[in-house]
Amino acid sequence: MSHESGSVIASVSGDSVEIDQSAVRNVEGERVELRQAAAQHVRGEQMDVAESAVLSVRAADIHMRDCASLAVIGEHVRLKDSGVAFLFARSVEGDAKNVITPAAAFAFGLGAVAGIGILRRLRRR
Repeated sequence: MSHESGSVIASVSGDSVEIDQSAVRNVEGERVELRQAAAQHVRGEQMDVAESAVLSVRAADIHMRDCASLAVIGEHVRLKDSGVAFLFARSVEGDAKNVITPAAAFAFGLGAVAGIGILRRLRRR
């Protein structure tokens, strides 16, 4: 079992990893618990994350409460008051907040097409 608290950590791995109030670049373990932490990449079989910010998460069973994440990939994902930009899962439970809605994606695409058109016209001059 690995337990870290109150520091900046480059990499943590083990069977059971527990991280509290720390910043971590890479985490890998069978069972991973994050509390009030920030992490870039987290991989494991079973994951419990609370009040944390994670760039990417990949695990079979994921439970997130009051979290923010860019990408979550898992078999079974449970979310409570969490924001996820890209969610890939076989089953999802809870109240996931959509960061990118269909209207926002359409507006972004329209803005990108308009911006590319303006840049092309400016280059021709």
